[in-house]
Amino acid sequence: MSKVKTHKSIGARSTQLSIIFFLFIFLLSMQFGPYNQSQLANISTLLIAVLSITLLTGASGQISLGQGAIMAVGGYGSALLVTRLGLSMWLAFILAIFISALFGLFLGLAAARLSGPYLAGTTLVMALAIPSIAIRFESFFSGDIGLSVDYGYPPNWLTNLIGEISIEEWSLYVALPFAALALFAVLNLSNTRSGRTWRAVRDNEVAAALTGINIARTKVIVFICASALAGLAGAIYGFRGLVAPSVYSTDLSLTLLTAAVIGGLRSIGGAIFGTFVIVFLPDLIEKLTKNLAIPESIGSYLPALVIGLLLLLTVILNPRGSAGALEHIRHARHRRSH
Repeated sequence: MSKVKTHKSIGARSTQLSIIFFLFIFLLSMQFGPYNQSQLANISTLLIAVLSITLLTGASGQISLGQGAIMAVGGYGSALLVTRLGLSMWLAFILAIFISALFGLFLGLAAARLSGPYLAGTTLVMALAIPSIAIRFESFFSGDIGLSVDYGYPPNWLTNLIGEISIEEWSLYVALPFAALALFAVLNLSNTRSGRTWRAVRDNEVAAALTGINIARTKVIVFICASALAGLAGAIYGFRGLVAPSVYSTDLSLTLLTAAVIGGLRSIGGAIFGTFVIVFLPDLIEKLTKNLAIPESIGSYLPALVIGLLLLLTVILNPRGSAGALEHIRHARHRRSH
């Protein structure tokens, strides 16, 4: 009976947090103009991919430098379903989840035999190789030109309900529900028996194996779940206008990992914070340095430099990220109060 109550309380809390996130982004968008609304859409999309790293690396300890490549699998899969078979965008997004999960199954079978730098190196090679496949098979994947896809126009029932909707608003309304659902799924997974099993494997594989946990199977399952999330993010990301190798570059994989590390690899709240940082910080830096006489050749690289320094300082001074820092402050206050 207590287990049932626990599961219900976990589900209720996950639902509440997901709804709060949805309402926060939605209400925030109403205070913003079109450009910032497009940034919120970008945050909603990239958050799904960063959550995949939270599952894969934060929960199970498997290092991946190739989440951008898995996003490409979902992006190309959904774009081909729409352009070649004429399926609807929504159905293509759902199928992209299964396509990416299948890819994650094969990747997970290989990853189960690897760990540490060997796994990181393998996923990095994958991130470099997958865009090259699109160029090699140009007749099917359209090479560097890519596949032109977009969100289309909002349905009439929605415009009749809330009035005229800009392209930026519509892109947010497409991405935000998926982000809230991904957040709900990850919150639930993290607090179930599966999540506890993943953390046991992360903390000590030998001890986990002695308790009867199948290490290889656990790693494969985590890869499938993380790949499904990354593939969904890749599908939504590509439908901003173009699915092409340049859209899913190696830089994208490193950017996602940067967001996860800055926020805290083991924290879902940290994933949200880190995603906000990588999207909004470049604009903030540009505004702060606009009145300074900085050459354009330097200014264009300044946001990436600042984010890189922030990542370096996080790894050196606070490896647990912003979420770990907040937890440390909270514990310090608790000790002082007692």
